[in-house]
Amino acid sequence: MTPVLRAYLLIMAAPAVVLAAALLGLPVAAPGDPVLMVVLIVLGAATVNVPVIVSPRYKADATPAVYLAAVLLFAPAAAVALIASSRLLGEGLMCLRRNPATGFRRRQPIDLVFNPSQLMLAGGFSALAFRASGSGLPGAVLAAAAMYTISTGLVVVAVSLHNERHPSEVWAEMAAAELKPTAALYVAGYLLAVLSVGRPWLAVVMMIPVAAIQLALTRSVQLMEQTIAAVEAMADVVDRRDPYTFQHSQSVAGHAVRTARRLRLPDREVELIRLAARVHDLGKIAVPDEVLHKHGRLTQAEFELMKKHPETGAEILAKFSEYRRGRELVLAHHERMDGLGYPRGLQAPEIPLGARIIAVADSWDAMTSDRPYREAIESDIALAELLRGRGAQWDPAVVDAFAETLPGATTAERPPRWTEVRPLLRSLGAAVGVVG
Repeated sequence: MTPVLRAYLLIMAAPAVVLAAALLGLPVAAPGDPVLMVVLIVLGAATVNVPVIVSPRYKADATPAVYLAAVLLFAPAAAVALIASSRLLGEGLMCLRRNPATGFRRRQPIDLVFNPSQLMLAGGFSALAFRASGSGLPGAVLAAAAMYTISTGLVVVAVSLHNERHPSEVWAEMAAAELKPTAALYVAGYLLAVLSVGRPWLAVVMMIPVAAIQLALTRSVQLMEQTIAAVEAMADVVDRRDPYTFQHSQSVAGHAVRTARRLRLPDREVELIRLAARVHDLGKIAVPDEVLHKHGRLTQAEFELMKKHPETGAEILAKFSEYRRGRELVLAHHERMDGLGYPRGLQAPEIPLGARIIAVADSWDAMTSDRPYREAIESDIALAELLRGRGAQWDPAVVDAFAETLPGATTAERPPRWTEVRPLLRSLGAAVGVVG
């Protein structure tokens, strides 16, 4: 963690305290139900400790529902105190727990400063927005928008400082993963506030639909992961049909990911390329064994049959929503910069960048692996072939980036950004229901 980032995380406590002190000066019409406040504190602390995986890099919990309910039910100062108390309790419990996979504690001491502080700021401004709007449903919508924007924005700044990435890029990735589930939780929070007035026990009952939202998210992610695993298993079966291409798709995916990172593509694009690369040869499942395993040069008719595999693969992937974007990369991974590729003869501007990356990785692995008709080519000869085809067959920038990832390259490979930020996001992300 850099000194600038550490300073940012710690300095958030100052404006949070100032805002809380300012809210204490506002007039209070009624103190609010103390029993309900205790119930919400306990529920908020409990939900911090029960996150749900939303995507490979993000997790969500039900705290947005509890925090919005606090803003709608209590005076601004009381709502901020509730949010801070609930978060401190939840984070404290997380500090005592260890991740069985890594052995590290799930929270660090600095989390007890930043997470409650930025949520106090988000909750405070959300409460002021609700109060200024005259309450009601429109006010609740405005309060939810303020809470989400401020909380997420503060986390985005921290992640941007850590990764040296543009904040808009980080924001887009976060929003894509958790905006919809968070919106659903805010709706649940509004209902929680409406129904629990004068009936604290209903706050506990209302956590049932909130749990249902989390369960639905969990099953949705599980279904997505199972679908991807099944499709990748099919791709591996295709590879195993030919002993010469065993684990070919896995190798291509590895090269493609490293090249994409060298090009500094956003992490969501890197993951898209990885998914597509893993199944880029899926369409070969329709190619007869006598063609796939042929020793020697293919005839024109056999080559025309082989050339259909990108289209076949894209047709198979069209049945799975998880590959809605990746199927285009599979379809175009044999296109060439000069327009002489297949199946559509696309030229440079028309070929998706992900497909250009997969093309280079695919060609490299094909050249450096044994084939029925020839032995593997030496790495330096294969690299020379890639350099010779720069601009005609392969994208020059992609070839250069790929070359920099090879052993012995003069430029050291940049480590995966999400890998290096993962411990940080386990702290920061929890504050907005997003964890790496």
